Amino acid sequence: MKKIISMIIAAILIFLSIPAFAQTGGQEEQLPYQEWIDKGWIKAVSPDEKGHDRLGWYYIMPGKEKEIAYSDKLKNTDRLIIVDGSFYKNDLDYYYKEGRSGATLRDITTLRESYKDLYGEIRYNHPDTLKYDFWKGLVTINLVSINGTPWQETKYKDILLRYFYNRWEGLKDPAYTKYLVDPKWNGYTVECIYNWDGVDVWIGKDDITVRYELKEYNKKLPTKVISDNGVAMIPLRGVMEELGAVVDYNAKTQQITIKDKGKTVVLKIGSDTALVDGRAVKMPRKVYVKNGYTMLPLRFVAENLDHAVEYLKDGTIMIWRAKYTTPPSI
Repeated sequence: MKKIISMIIAAILIFLSIPAFAQTGGQEEQLPYQEWIDKGWIKAVSPDEKGHDRLGWYYIMPGKEKEIAYSDKLKNTDRLIIVDGSFYKNDLDYYYKEGRSGATLRDITTLRESYKDLYGEIRYNHPDTLKYDFWKGLVTINLVSINGTPWQETKYKDILLRYFYNRWEGLKDPAYTKYLVDPKWNGYTVECIYNWDGVDVWIGKDDITVRYELKEYNKKLPTKVISDNGVAMIPLRGVMEELGAVVDYNAKTQQITIKDKGKTVVLKIGSDTALVDGRAVKMPRKVYVKNGYTMLPLRFVAENLDHAVEYLKDGTIMIWRAKYTTPPSI
């Protein structure tokens, strides 16, 4: 009897020592997003007979992007899963017809399963994934979330910011940084940056078009933009404020102080010398009053406050909030 009991106990101990994977006869690990596959909320890029993607790559149904990106299902797994891409104007009909969309869910644990020798253990918050080289080439600035959490609120934040800034130093421009570091823009980051926040003005017109945060507004300036022998002159008020600058005018000294992006430009009516961060710089034209309005040399003021200026063939003068006109592929 004692021998039988000993054998039973030994069998139990052996069973308990077998990994769960082996106990289920090699059953695959349950995917936290299986329910979304079944519902059709996500579709594999290259589906197998079960609707799974061998690289863990799935398109997300338009309208379900945020629900999936910040789902508790992703928070409650140690598989490393990211959501990236765009939430902007995704077409539901196209998703039904072609099975594609602008936003994707990517199971990095699946994607890099065959590269453990190179990357180590591919699990959420595992030390092997908290390395710069792990993320290099894996993501771009359209990253939305990591395991159901905005990437900016994860342990990966500093690594990812360093990686993004190394891809393009221009992202440190305040006009771009706001869209990169604030989670509220996740899913819209690329569109916001490439939408080129700024203003459009035209010589001989008092119209101004303002582009900001994916919206466009048509407004009026207090007076027309003019050309002074080829130098565009803008009114003191109405242009620089729309670019985010703070403009102050001292009527007693007739001094104008414009501050933006940590830089300061000081001008004076009747003078063609400006102080740029305390350094005297010659301007192409004097600051002067015309028809009761103080006029400033557009390009000089804008560029010395780190705003790019471009003249288009149709006569449009584009002034960006950023220092750069066309960001690279980031």
